[in-house]
Formats: sequence, C-alpha cells, structure tokens
Amino acid sequence: MKLKLAETELTVGYEVVAAMTAVLLLDRSNRVVCCFLAAVLHELGHLLMMRLLHVRVRAFRLRLFDMLIEADEPATRRDDILITLGGPAVNLLCFAALYPFSRKLSLPHLALGVFNLLPALSLDGGHLLEIILLKKYNSRTVSIVLKLTTFLFLLPLLTAGVYLLLNSGYNYSLLAISLYLLTVLLLKK
Repeated sequence: MKLKLAETELTVGYEVVAAMTAVLLLDRSNRVVCCFLAAVLHELGHLLMMRLLHVRVRAFRLRLFDMLIEADEPATRRDDILITLGGPAVNLLCFAALYPFSRKLSLPHLALGVFNLLPALSLDGGHLLEIILLKKYNSRTVSIVLKLTTFLFLLPLLTAGVYLLLNSGYNYSLLAISLYLLTVLLLKK
C-alpha cells in the first residue's frame, strides 16, 4: 500500500497490516501496543533529527520487522551519526520521562533503545559501527567486521530467546527478533 504525503512516499506492506491486526486482536495485556508506540516514537526520532538537520525524506517504508527511511541526498558523516542516534535517544528520553509514572509504558522504550544500539546489521548500532569503520577501512573489510560482530551478538540473543520461550511457554519475541537478524546476516552480500 503506497501513499504520497507532500513529497514523501509512504509504503506500508500488507504483511505489516495483517500481523499488527492479528497481534492487537490477540494481545489482551496491551503490551504490544506499548511496544508499537515505542517503535513509532523511535522512527519519529530519526525523522525529527532529519528535519532538524534539513535532510529531506524521499521515502518511508514500513516493513514487517523494520522501517526504512530514505533521504533525497546522502547525509554527511556527522549528520548520519546524529540521525542514527535520534531513534535510540528518543526511546531513552521517553523511558526516563515515563518511568516514574508507568513501568509498563517506559520499559519498551528502554528495551528498544538499548537493543537498537547493539552493533548488529540492520540495527542502529550496526549502522553506527559501519559509519565509524568506513572512515578508516574499505567497504569489504567493514562488511566482514559487521557480519562477524552481528554473528557474535546473535549467539547469546538466540540462546536467550530459546531459553525465554522454553521457560515462559509463550514469549517468543526475542527469538523472533534473533531469527530476523540471522536472516539479515545470511542474506547480506
């Protein structure tokens, strides 16, 4: 499904709409709504930073496990770092602001903000590591380092995801995220 907002193309995959509908219908605790809100605010943090740095957004794509923001022109190295940090910064600020009032609302922000700073492919931390490494090394070396770093972080995440699922009997979220990151790692050229 594609929409045009001003000069920005917004694309939402049908699988996203189907998955969110199913989860919202099945989630009686409203925890998913809190997590979804944290994710939306995370992406708005990136968009806000782009706006503050006068970087125009060409396209915004909402996919099943991530959101992709495309700019008209490549940002400078400094701006790219600030834009990348915008999402986790908003999550950590929301956590600090909400924690005294509601753990249920604040903890998804903490989890998403910290998780996104992991130096793994498709996460903000992986993008930051890529930006930093590209200053000194060629893209082939950076790609190898990113794949290795992602793999090293995936091992404990996968293990923790399986452990959490087996002990809770229902909490599959960390395992699903880990499998998604593993898929990204395996498909990365």
